[in-house]
Amino acid sequence: MGYCHCYTQLKSVPNDQWLLLTVQLSNVFLIIQNRHVPGHKQPLVLCTSDGRYPLLQPADLMVQSGIRQPAISFNGEEKENLEYESFFLGQHSSGGEFCKTSFNWSPDRPYDFMVKATLLLAHRFCIGCYDISSDGTLAEWLDVQEWLTKHLGGQWPIPEAILNNPE
Repeated sequence: MGYCHCYTQLKSVPNDQWLLLTVQLSNVFLIIQNRHVPGHKQPLVLCTSDGRYPLLQPADLMVQSGIRQPAISFNGEEKENLEYESFFLGQHSSGGEFCKTSFNWSPDRPYDFMVKATLLLAHRFCIGCYDISSDGTLAEWLDVQEWLTKHLGGQWPIPEAILNNPE
């Protein structure tokens, strides 16, 4: 059994919004390195997009794509068999890019937590840039929303397509 999280990039993210997104994502990365995330193995290890090399600092999440576009990319840990499809979120768009990150269901895939956190951050800070959907349960998204509120404060709205997804 599996599920996927998808987004369509509707337009490029302005530099100021991208900065807010990446700063908060860096905060999430640092927090998950030092605190337990319920339902996940301890410690929560994120790796490069191929799953081979652990990310050691927040800057490791940030990559340059083939056209020198700023992007966020990570995966699960290959040696623990926790990798699957790498997550990639780019800043710039020529309009209508679609990305799907699929998962074989497992309650301890650490990068699934980080994918949902990243998409909630993008939904909040990059308004109108991404159309986000998922066939994961609303309860799983609410867990991540609650974690973000507890550790970062503020409101973390869930995208409409996820709120309206019948479970």
